[in-house]
Amino acid sequence: MLTDAAATGQHPAAGLSPSQIRWLMGGLMVGLFLSSTEQSVIATALPTMAGELGGANRIAWVVSAYLLTSTITTPLYGKMSDLFGRRIVYQTSISIFLVGSALCALSQTMTQLVLARAVQGMGGGGLMSLAFVIVGDVVSPRQRGRYIGRFTAIFTVSAVTGPVWGGLLVDGPGWRWAFWAVLPIGFAALLVTNKGLRLPFATRNPVIDWWGIVLLVVASTALILVPVWGGDTYPWRSWQIGAAAAVGAVGTALFVLQERRAIEPIIPLRLFRDPTITLIFCMGFLVMASLISVSTFLPFFLQVATGASATRSGLLLSPQSIGISVVAALGGSIIAKTGRYKWALVLGPVLSLVSLALLTQIDPNTTGRDLAPVLILNGLGLGLIFPNLTLTVQNASPIQDLGIATSASNFFRSMGGAFGAAIAGAVLAARLDAELLARLGPERLADVGGADGLIRTPRVVKDFPPELRQPVVEAVSDAVASIIWRALPVMGIVLLFATLTRAAPLRTSSSIGGDD
Repeated sequence: MLTDAAATGQHPAAGLSPSQIRWLMGGLMVGLFLSSTEQSVIATALPTMAGELGGANRIAWVVSAYLLTSTITTPLYGKMSDLFGRRIVYQTSISIFLVGSALCALSQTMTQLVLARAVQGMGGGGLMSLAFVIVGDVVSPRQRGRYIGRFTAIFTVSAVTGPVWGGLLVDGPGWRWAFWAVLPIGFAALLVTNKGLRLPFATRNPVIDWWGIVLLVVASTALILVPVWGGDTYPWRSWQIGAAAAVGAVGTALFVLQERRAIEPIIPLRLFRDPTITLIFCMGFLVMASLISVSTFLPFFLQVATGASATRSGLLLSPQSIGISVVAALGGSIIAKTGRYKWALVLGPVLSLVSLALLTQIDPNTTGRDLAPVLILNGLGLGLIFPNLTLTVQNASPIQDLGIATSASNFFRSMGGAFGAAIAGAVLAARLDAELLARLGPERLADVGGADGLIRTPRVVKDFPPELRQPVVEAVSDAVASIIWRALPVMGIVLLFATLTRAAPLRTSSSIGGDD
């Protein structure tokens, strides 16, 4: 008979001692905190970095370089950990991340900083995905929800506190300490995981699919460059964007052909034969597209409508993170006790749909206080979705493919976030230009710098005279609302896929932890 581990005093990972679990989870949590906090800290410090190093036109690439390399390497880490074991691969990712951080701190130009961020991203691609993979090794799906929920909570809390730490470091010892401060935390993670990750693991014949790696890198890079370049570096209809899309499409087709014949494919196509896994991959892509498209531009609306600073506008979104943290931990405990998770996959999109519908009503009088309850509701929905996407895909995948299945899920989420932000940016720019033109006319439109000028420097709006500020705020609120309207049907598709997902009974054993 199945029992609740907490009630019986038995640890969910029955094959491991309490000491092993403490060391293991401690190391994973430190690594996860390291990766997630660094991103929000850097976002706060970016303007200061650009001011000191020059090359402000490359500021977007400080973020994009990390996104590019971390996304591409995520499935590679998953596959390599399936072949060679989790410990060596996870510690490799931490080491690369630390080397990249040191290079960032030593950078003397923006070009050097961008390249160093690319190295840092190569390490960061393994920190987050492998944490969830290792939990999948030692904890059965029945008890896994409570741990995935805690990891999700750590991620969201660090995303909220990151801007605060970033501001303190920039205003205090300087922006370089945003990278130097990572090193002692990273070394601590290495020491802890060196003890905690000494686990039995059945590695397989390490036949590496080199052509698969090359094609994955080429195709993924080209596909990510489409949203990264589009509408910013190059116009959407430029030959550069067309060429990137073509290379991405051809590279993807060749990658699929290579994976069909590879002995140890990087992403086994057999995963896609399971409808549950395929639906979860699609849900992850669409959820992130919806979330990032809204979360990226709500701070822009708050900066224009309320005059909030960039840091404060980001912190005004913290109720969403609080909602995610609370319900992720609570939902994981409920699933561990009941063994049922389909309700969370369905209820999550429902709550997010309701919150998005409420967000479409933003207007020039909307304040951060008005948004707080709606953002909490959205956070509750996302807190039910994200942990259970991971739980479902791990429960459905064969144990020998646990690493790549989990990492592939994260890969599709990252791709969804990249495309969601890019499409939302294009929609916002087009709609904002039209709204400003209708309200101000061509001459006054040029005075405010057009849509591009407002998006880049929203803080100038608070200094406009009232007769100019009001129509600008109205135009911005209508433009941001148009993005939210487009996110609604995307979340509706997520809900449809959730209802179609087959809820298989949660396994009560893991590859290392034993039976519950």
